[in-house]
This record gives sequence, C-alpha cells and structure tokens, in this order.
Amino acid sequence: MVYILTMRSKTEPSGQTRPTFIEEARRSQIIETAIEIIATRGVAQASLALIARQAGCSKGVISYHFEGKEELIDAILSRIIRAPTDFIKSRVEVQARAMDKLRAFVSASFEFMAGHRNHYIALVDLWGSRGWYEGRNRFNAEVFEPTRHYLARILEAGREAGELEPRPATTMASILQASIDGVMVQWVCDPEAVDLQASTDEILKMAEAHLRAGN
Repeated sequence: MVYILTMRSKTEPSGQTRPTFIEEARRSQIIETAIEIIATRGVAQASLALIARQAGCSKGVISYHFEGKEELIDAILSRIIRAPTDFIKSRVEVQARAMDKLRAFVSASFEFMAGHRNHYIALVDLWGSRGWYEGRNRFNAEVFEPTRHYLARILEAGREAGELEPRPATTMASILQASIDGVMVQWVCDPEAVDLQASTDEILKMAEAHLRAGN
C-alpha cells in the first residue's frame, strides 16, 4: 500500500519523560523482530515469548515497552503504515511539475516496497487478522484518505497549471492508489509472478496517456 500520513500514532511512547535513545532503539528492535516473525510465521505464531527470544531480551522487557500483544501489534501497524511516508515525499516534493510528481510517487512507492517485503507481508496478514470493520476504519482514516488527498492535490495543481487534463481529481487519485495497492497484494502472494519495475512502468504509461494535457 501507499501511505502519505499526517496522523500521530497513538502507540508512540507518551508521558512526561521522553524515552532515552537506548529505550527507543530497543522498542524499534522489538517491533522489527515482530514484523519479521509475522512475515515468516504469521501473526498467530508471533507470541511474545518467541519475539523476546528472537530479539534477545526477556518478555519483561517487551512488557516494559508495550502493555500487551495488542499494543505491540498497534505499534507494528503504525511502523508499517508510516515508514514509506518520508521516503515517498522526499522523491515527490523535489519535483516542480505535476506529472513528474506523480511519476515520483509511483516509482518511490514501488521502490520502497521492493526493499521492505517483510513489512508488506506482515501488513496483509495483520489486516486480515484484525477483522473487516476494524481494518476498514483504521485504514481509511490512516492510509486511504490522507493518500487520496495528497494525490488529489497534485492532480488539481496540474489541472490548474494546464499541464493535466481536467479529470476528477479524487477519483483519479483513488485509481492510482488502487493500482499500486493491487500490485502489492499480488506481489505479496506470488512474488515470482509480479515484476515491480514493469508494474511501475506500465502504471506510469497509463497515467501519462490518460492525464497529460494534449494527449
């Protein structure tokens, strides 16, 4: 999935005392270890005991950072959802023209995906395990809606500049987002059948043919 987020995770450490560098590093290590276990064994097998053993710590250390498995899973989802944001934005916002921004968005989304396969495997597993109603509300609020708005603003700016055709911005944003997400889910299920670079190229060709003014 593609993510452009503005919300602060409710699972980030809070309170009057700011966590130390060592505490933040340990928390991050626990989260990444849990992601790896979920990606390789599934969320049902990701017990706190197994996570602690692979992270090289005790269950008590995990309990110090997280109140239980549900809070750890929330932290994992927040990490996975937020991780691509800075990467994608750094590629998009150096571009001046709308079409170049869209190209950067699609390319960066797939580039990040290719380098973080475990995140996406874990994400698909966790999304399914949380139930449709809970997953729908969270993903709409934290993923789909912010990303749709971000892409729509790019499309609207391109239309106002005369660079892009006057297509419905929100609808086109949803279609672009769905194209990337759909490829991602297929790639998670069958990586040998999906070429991420070829998918990048074809989505960009279709977007440019449909959106660029004068085509």
